[in-house]
Amino acid sequence: MQAKPALVLLPFLLLGVAGCGQGHPSPPAGGGELGQGLLVSPGVTISTATYTITHPNGFASAGTVAIGESADVSVVVSQIPIGQGYELVVSGTASDGVTVCDGTATFDVTDPSVPLTLVVHLECAVPSGDLSFEAAVNICPVIDDLTASPVNLKLGGVASLSVVAHDSDSGPSALAYSWTVNGVTLPNKIAPTLSFTCSSLGPVTLGARVTDGDPACPDTATVNVSCE
Repeated sequence: MQAKPALVLLPFLLLGVAGCGQGHPSPPAGGGELGQGLLVSPGVTISTATYTITHPNGFASAGTVAIGESADVSVVVSQIPIGQGYELVVSGTASDGVTVCDGTATFDVTDPSVPLTLVVHLECAVPSGDLSFEAAVNICPVIDDLTASPVNLKLGGVASLSVVAHDSDSGPSALAYSWTVNGVTLPNKIAPTLSFTCSSLGPVTLGARVTDGDPACPDTATVNVSCE
């Protein structure tokens, strides 16, 4: 789902996960060296993934993580508010562009000032299933504006996002919203607004998706923020 400095103690949670789909099972955990990434199947590897962190109180954060030769991936986070029942999801696509490796787990935070090292076990598979729908005459929704403020944040900083969209024919259904972080959809985030909290350093691409119920023509937009 790196060698650490000497004499630094981090709270450590070993979290199990489960993947989905049909395909190659994930290899057993290796030595954890970065190397060329995790060998999923002959000639197919994965070296980076995106992680998302969400909480029922509306907290949302994300970042990227390097994947070594082990299926056990370490994610270091900090400046997360005290709370129970946080959900961590790690997901990435392998070098063949088809195989998906993912893992998920829950954790609690008791001290926001102490970094947490979370270990997630990845499982890899080729997603299965068919998508079918009937075509119909429909005017697709359009995103008019996507804003984020501020766009330059420090660890623990919060950016407020808002998307404005319209649907000229108001159908076939009411507008529905979803949000992505570095291409990964945030679960249970379906409002036209989002509060995003920086929990790791680096640039983050936040995306909004709006649909009117027609799977053929959602509209999307992205905005970049920086966690400094």
